[in-house]
Amino acid sequence: MRMKSTTETTTSAVDKKKKKNKKKRNEKLLKHLSIKATTTTPSKSSSHAFECDPSDHCETPFQAYKDIEPFLFRIAQSLKKTKATLRIYDPYFCEGSTKEHLLRLGFENVTNVNEDFYVNIENKNVPEYDVLLTNPPYSADHFTRILNFCGKSKKPFFLLLPNFVCRKKYYASEIIQKQKEPMFLIPDELKPYRYWAPGRKGFEVRAKGTTPFVTFWYLDFGNLVDLNDVRRWWMKKYSAHSNCQLPAPELALPQQQRLQKRDNPRRRKANNNKESTKDETGTKQPSSIYYDPRVAKKRKQI
Repeated sequence: MRMKSTTETTTSAVDKKKKKNKKKRNEKLLKHLSIKATTTTPSKSSSHAFECDPSDHCETPFQAYKDIEPFLFRIAQSLKKTKATLRIYDPYFCEGSTKEHLLRLGFENVTNVNEDFYVNIENKNVPEYDVLLTNPPYSADHFTRILNFCGKSKKPFFLLLPNFVCRKKYYASEIIQKQKEPMFLIPDELKPYRYWAPGRKGFEVRAKGTTPFVTFWYLDFGNLVDLNDVRRWWMKKYSAHSNCQLPAPELALPQQQRLQKRDNPRRRKANNNKESTKDETGTKQPSSIYYDPRVAKKRKQI
């Protein structure tokens, strides 16, 4: 039996110390950001009153709600309501942090219940609301179903979706019922939304998150306000305090948002092995991943 050398023992001790210090730093961070910690989702997932794919079980970060706060406020103004009385409906339940996030922003009348949205549609039991706001599940046909529901509705909706959705055929066929496309609120590509994954292995700590897709808000105001008026209003009062882009309704999306859905895992692995590159430190970097911070940074510098 080979005995560990002094060097190996020292290295092991250093690694353990680093991990311990990193854990302490994370704990200190969460303690320091106590307000954020109380509004994020728990590390464990709860049981649900409907079938759900574990890969769909991701909660929206507070920043995403903060970015659309002005637009929710504009809808409340148009309806002669306050933020507290505006009726907001999120039909997809994860761990219920939607209500906590929005309450923190002053929206008190939020419906986000642990129940089956599609059963409610069938039974005509969808609650009354002023604006539908949700980050829907990404698997199966959920995109089509929520777009169909919103397309038939004459009410405003704010959907947080991947960038490839607006380029899909089902998007055009469902959203055409509204006769006009929504506006797009696009976050800083250097700081994409990171989603909480309660109960998923590797995301036990709430400070961690996942960014499997580049996502942005699809904003529809129904017939309440003119889109160009909304944009002028936002550009004048809020754009200076936001890291988001709000393209004019008549303009196409920025080039970097036109990406389609990434390849399947086998194809991505083959591409990475075949075309991987090295950075300035000599570390291998994959050349074909959906969200690449290095590419985003280069675009930002242009």
